[in-house]
Amino acid sequence: MRQPSLRRKLLIRCGFGVGVLLCFLSCGVYLLAKRSLYREVDESISQTAALLVNEVELENGSISFEWREGIGTNNMLIADSLFQFWNETADTTTRSPSLRLLDLPKFTGPGGAPSLKSIDLPNGHSAHAIGLRIFPFVLPEEIERMKEKGHFIDTNSLPHILVVARDTEPVHRTLARLREILAGGSLATLLLGLLIVDRVVRITLRPINDLTTQMRDRSEHQLDSALDLPEALPIELSGLAKSFGLLLGRVSAIRQREQDFIRHAAHELRTPIAGLQATTELALSKPREAADYCKHLESCRKTATELGDLVKRLSALSRIGQKNYKPHIISFDCEKIINQCVEVFQPLFVQRSLWLKLQLPSVPMMVTGDFTLLKIIFNNLLDNALSYTPVDSDVHIRCEVFDGQAEIRIANPCLDMPENLERLFEPLFRKDPAHRDAGTHLGIGLTLSLEAAKAMDATLLARRTDDGWIEFVLKLASANPPA
Repeated sequence: MRQPSLRRKLLIRCGFGVGVLLCFLSCGVYLLAKRSLYREVDESISQTAALLVNEVELENGSISFEWREGIGTNNMLIADSLFQFWNETADTTTRSPSLRLLDLPKFTGPGGAPSLKSIDLPNGHSAHAIGLRIFPFVLPEEIERMKEKGHFIDTNSLPHILVVARDTEPVHRTLARLREILAGGSLATLLLGLLIVDRVVRITLRPINDLTTQMRDRSEHQLDSALDLPEALPIELSGLAKSFGLLLGRVSAIRQREQDFIRHAAHELRTPIAGLQATTELALSKPREAADYCKHLESCRKTATELGDLVKRLSALSRIGQKNYKPHIISFDCEKIINQCVEVFQPLFVQRSLWLKLQLPSVPMMVTGDFTLLKIIFNNLLDNALSYTPVDSDVHIRCEVFDGQAEIRIANPCLDMPENLERLFEPLFRKDPAHRDAGTHLGIGLTLSLEAAKAMDATLLARRTDDGWIEFVLKLASANPPA
């Protein structure tokens, strides 16, 4: 399937728009010219009729046509004039020389009033004509003469019908020529307009082509670099370019995180694997007693357990981070989970001379969330406090319910917190274990806790307290009825 082209669409649509505009303009010009030409024809025959009306005279008791006297010197009157008189009293007719023996259609308006209409000439051409009833003109001298003779003739008793026509074939030829000119001119204008529009569109879309070239020419190793945006980038493309730049920044950040994750994971796996290999080689280096083999096997088992724990947490982190992962959200009593987790960790805290102080609210602490995910978060936070709290210190757990939220805070002293506490949630991030009892800490628990909190629309953050402790705050939706 052929891919759509923005340039082609613009060209077609602009061409269609220009074509429609030219069509309307051409039709307007043609109709205006046609109306003007026919109006000129009608005015011409009306003026001719007005002149011929004054050329019919009653003289010496008979009708005379004075226009005949000018025929000899007016060739146009002989060749082009089309008019005819009908004497309704004597039933005779008088024609212009160009008609010869042919007759024009005889017509008038109601009551003999002037009437304009289209007719067919005897030669087959079409024409515009005016027909009207007229009466002879009588000079004052002729009236005196008739009075002297005692024989007065009323001109109203001598009605004539006059039809004046003008062949419109020249007009038709002019209009046909005009149609050809307009059609040819419109077509030429359209083609020229399409060429101009195509050139303008190409120049206008050049920034898009430049951006496309930059994106296409980027290899896998160039995804981290920003786009080279021109200064005169159109405003319509600036948003797209900036969004793509942000996307490249996110890709760069994700790639950096992936590289850090792989590097840290390789480091975490390399140490126990090297220890496992060294212990195995030492056990096999010489024959030993069964007790010695048991000692080495126990060390290998411990290392394998650490590896299994690391793999399980990496697997859980990967599973929770998937888009199709859906937590099981229900309402339950959060104190039950807290008490279960504290009961498991209490002996370990005692072994390290750590004093756990738990403060629960006076009302039941009902929350909305995933029971399993919440248990993972509590276990990891307690394990983190167990691993990084100095000996003979307190660990505070405070639970509160207010404003439709349940808030759990776990605070403990920490000797050297990182400057940026958000780094604690990075995968496999660990502070130097040489300064504290954290040799078996995997550095992935807080990352897993943050992802678990996000999965059930909760928030987890780390902050410094006023007394220099580190405090992890987990906020959940409360299911307690409003007070």
